[in-house]
Amino acid sequence: MRYRFASALLGAAFAWAATVPGFAAEATPEALVDALNAVFGKHKGLRASHAKGVCAEGRWIPTAAGRELAKSPLFAAEAPVIARFSLAGGNPRVSDKSRTPRGLALRIALPGGEEHDFVLLSTPVFQAKDPDTFLGLLRARAPDPATGKPDPEKARAFMEAHPDTKVFAGYVAKMPITASYATTPYWGVHTFWLTDARGEKRPVRWSFEPEAGVVGLSEKELEQKPDDFLAGELRERVAKAPASWLVKLHLGQAGDSIDDPTKTWPEDRPTVTVARLAIAKVAAEGEKGACDPLMFAPDKLASGFEPSNDPILGIRTAAYAVSLARRME
Repeated sequence: MRYRFASALLGAAFAWAATVPGFAAEATPEALVDALNAVFGKHKGLRASHAKGVCAEGRWIPTAAGRELAKSPLFAAEAPVIARFSLAGGNPRVSDKSRTPRGLALRIALPGGEEHDFVLLSTPVFQAKDPDTFLGLLRARAPDPATGKPDPEKARAFMEAHPDTKVFAGYVAKMPITASYATTPYWGVHTFWLTDARGEKRPVRWSFEPEAGVVGLSEKELEQKPDDFLAGELRERVAKAPASWLVKLHLGQAGDSIDDPTKTWPEDRPTVTVARLAIAKVAAEGEKGACDPLMFAPDKLASGFEPSNDPILGIRTAAYAVSLARRME
């Protein structure tokens, strides 16, 4: 039964991805997952990317400002959330002390039966502007079969030839290694279209601002931390009080990048605090949690929202479906 479901899901992913604007024949969903596996290895039962993570649960609490902005059910009422905090990449043993971006994925079960997913990063940009470039970047970072190690010069040369890949690397180099998942800001790296209360479509992007503030670790503090501290710290934190974020919708203007996830918007763009996310429960150590079997899809959207033609956004769900099918085998 699991095999039939996984096969059907995989076939649907391929059929769907082929219709995506910007979809490239070489950068198929399967090729992207193969490339991730080549870089990080295959780990049975785990995600090809963001392999290391912890499940959590909480509440989505819309604001009056959100309800005034749009009539979407996303802003209609408080709703339960299943969440997953993670580290980027496919290595399940990556150190929490590494300068690896953090991830936050959410599924909000809305009144009326709709669902809205978020797939967020601790950087405001993605690693490449399109699927072919991302695939090339992954292949440039894969270990050389002769040495078993990646060739830094190969990756460097690829990035020099594709300047869009340098933007993400620049953010990662400067960002603090945060003390907690709860003191980490998260961004949606893609643009979406929102139909507002006047019936007009406008481009929007997301950010989640931690109410506890952004707290980084000093080199001395990092030395004192174990390689696996983030999940335990979050458990201890929410046992005392929920961890929370202010959810902000950034309103784009004419000329802002719509379909390139390596380009940010000017900081002076208007923002509306549309909700508060409160995480009150974290899966116990050794427990998989409610998020484990889920596939968070960045294009699973509540009414009122539509995906842009960003080609990375277009292929992500199909690639996640490939990863899910493989980890179900």
